[in-house]
Amino acid sequence: MSFQNIEKKLSEFSVETNNVVTDANKEIRAFESLLGKELPRDYRKFLSKFGECYFSSKKSSNDLDYDVCYTPVEKDPWMGDDETQLLEIFYGLGGNERDIRNVLSTYSDRFPRHIIAIAASAGGNEICLDLNNGNVLFWDHESSNDKEFYLVANSFEDFILSFDDEVIEDSDSSPEIEILNNDFAKALFENGK
Repeated sequence: MSFQNIEKKLSEFSVETNNVVTDANKEIRAFESLLGKELPRDYRKFLSKFGECYFSSKKSSNDLDYDVCYTPVEKDPWMGDDETQLLEIFYGLGGNERDIRNVLSTYSDRFPRHIIAIAASAGGNEICLDLNNGNVLFWDHESSNDKEFYLVANSFEDFILSFDDEVIEDSDSSPEIEILNNDFAKALFENGK
C-alpha cells in the first residue's frame, strides 16, 4: 500500500477541491476522536491533501465528454451493462453540507457505527468506508431488503486504482429521424412531397 500509487492514478484526472481547512490533520484527529476509530492511513492522507473534491476526465473534448467512474468488486442494483458506477464528489472537512462530519450525522441512524460515507455516487447513493476492515462499500439508498451495502473494493487504494474514464453517451447526438405511425404524421409527409 502506498499513497504514491493513489497520487499517480489521480494524476490521470483533473481535480477540483474545496479544501478550505487550515489544519486538516488537526481536523482529522478530531474526527477520528468523534468516531472512536482511526481512519485507514491512505484515506487519511487523501482527506488531508484533497478534502472535498471531485474528479473530471482530462479526455473530454468538443467531440466527446467523459465521466470518472469506478469498477466495483460486487455488482449493485444501480449498475448498467458496463459494470461501472459513477463517482460524484468526495466529502471533506469544509464546514458545509458536504463536510464528512455533517454527512456522518445525517446517516448516523442508518449506518452501523463502523461505516462512514466518504463520497457520493449517482442517484443519492453513497460510497462508504468500513472502519473495521478498510473495505469500500456502495450503499443502496433504496434498498428494501437485508442487503444495503455492496463491496466496491477491499481497500481505499484499490478503490482509487479502479477509477477510469467513461464516455458519456449523448442520446441527442445521433441524427435519427423517428417515423411516427399516425394519421397526422402521414398527412404531414404526404403534403411535403
